[in-house]
Amino acid sequence: MSPMLIFVLAGIGTFAIRYSAVALISRGFVYPDWLTKTLRLVAPAVLASIVANMLILDEGELSTRWSWYVAAVVGILVSLRWRSAALTMVAGMCVVWSIALIT
Repeated sequence: MSPMLIFVLAGIGTFAIRYSAVALISRGFVYPDWLTKTLRLVAPAVLASIVANMLILDEGELSTRWSWYVAAVVGILVSLRWRSAALTMVAGMCVVWSIALIT
């Protein structure tokens, strides 16, 4: 199978999946409550898994970036206090940059 055909088929498949959801919503289809509640948790779960993987592993080995661990703790505390994803990311990045300037 040629690479071009693979790309075209993948594009058609992706479009069909996305269009089906839009078409269902536009026709008045209402998702069940359990599905809506579950889908709200997908993005935070994916983000948490990506962050945890980056914190723990560095090219397959245990990470030694202690500034990231400090930023993660600060981020957890900020998110628990203010419940804001944007503020959490800003606080974490400020900690990482501050430690980078000091060292």
